[in-house]
Amino acid sequence: METREQEKQWHLVRNDNGEWVSEENVVFLTKAEARSLQIKAKLKDRSISIQHGYEGELWCYKHEMQNIK
Repeated sequence: METREQEKQWHLVRNDNGEWVSEENVVFLTKAEARSLQIKAKLKDRSISIQHGYEGELWCYKHEMQNIK
């Protein structure tokens, strides 16, 4: 099992299902940004999956965010 420092060296994050995702495919968010995206997604009848990182950071998939804006 890799440590958090080793994981960061590979520029990968885990999604809420435990799968590895490249940082190139994610956007890190503040709580306000995450909430705003959830509202926009709902208004446009689209879905967005806000994920939770190890240290409480929030992120979403880049393609989902681009689909909403």
